[in-house]
Amino acid sequence: MFPYQDPTGTDFLERLGALETYRSKLKLHYDVAANEPGTNFETLERFQQLKPDKQAEIATIPWEAFPVKQAGATDQRIDRDRLELQEEYVEWCLESPAGETQTITFCTEFPEYFEALADVSFQALEAGIQQIMPGANPTAQELLGVERPPASLVGDGVVGSQTWTMLDRVSEIEDSSLDQPLLRRGARGHAVQRLQERLQLLSLINVVDGDFGPGTEAAVKAAQERYIGAGHLFREQLARNPWNDGSQGIHCMFQPFNKLTFLFKLVSQCCVPKAVNPRGMCEIVSPNCVPERNSDPLVCTTAQRQVQAGRHITLKDPVKIRILKLEGRWKLNGQTIDINDPNQNQGIWQVSRGEQRGVLRLFPGLELDSSSIRTGAQVARKLMVGVDVLVASASDFS
Repeated sequence: MFPYQDPTGTDFLERLGALETYRSKLKLHYDVAANEPGTNFETLERFQQLKPDKQAEIATIPWEAFPVKQAGATDQRIDRDRLELQEEYVEWCLESPAGETQTITFCTEFPEYFEALADVSFQALEAGIQQIMPGANPTAQELLGVERPPASLVGDGVVGSQTWTMLDRVSEIEDSSLDQPLLRRGARGHAVQRLQERLQLLSLINVVDGDFGPGTEAAVKAAQERYIGAGHLFREQLARNPWNDGSQGIHCMFQPFNKLTFLFKLVSQCCVPKAVNPRGMCEIVSPNCVPERNSDPLVCTTAQRQVQAGRHITLKDPVKIRILKLEGRWKLNGQTIDINDPNQNQGIWQVSRGEQRGVLRLFPGLELDSSSIRTGAQVARKLMVGVDVLVASASDFS
């Protein structure tokens, strides 16, 4: 499997034992996207097969964070109705901590990061929240919607219904309708192969041969002891999670269209070469490309223009939406400041977590384009974000 990186630029997922399940989620997205009929979208493994003297180009596709499709709504409503209206792969919330400066926090993190932590343990998920919000004390009810988090399975190496369900959830393989019999050491056949495919995605075994031998048994025991498979509970609870709905803060996106699934579908479908004006491709692949958004048409047009020129594309690792810069004229107490320069902005604007989190502190006297700042939507009009892609000509591949 490609060694997908932690998008925060740290070793946090690895230290918490969640890196392999995170990688399995990404691999599924890449594989599904690369299998889109006729697409020039490639997996990262394919981009590792460039000729020795060739190198992929890195291109950043930028767009404005303000949800232009919702321009008819007031800024106050856009701030308030995050779940419905903040749909440009950027979400934000205003916070007014007691006795502290009011802030606007912008977030572009996908929920899969935290789902991977929840698949490992509640403690890993809790640590992920606390890394962003030191001092947070979330409960299982708040993060997972259950009074008590699921417990690890007994590590006996026997694959029953609970182990099948856990492996389906952690690896995100959706074929649970197929026969999933009770399996133990000595078993052989297609069901064992399907079991081994899940274990391979989690980097617990290397060989898929349909033989449930000692290596497979050891891998099953490791999975049973390592994972609880609660990522789906975290996902289902997101809209009611007080540590993400703005009441206690924000740590990842939860608007229905701000998902990795939609990003991969958008890019893969827009990478199918067509004899059309690239600007018209978004209409062709609708509803996976929404023409009224900022992000979708720009991503789609760029992808189609590249593939019409005979190039192939993939999403650069680590896959993420990057916070690029704040535009506009910024002043503090009448003095012009470079808001994007940490050495000059006096801590007013801080970008962290691998450029996926930006916090704007609303100091008294802070102005944007000669106006005081009253809403997050006002700032979103000046916030540029983007996604990185790799591009290579068809002839560059071995």
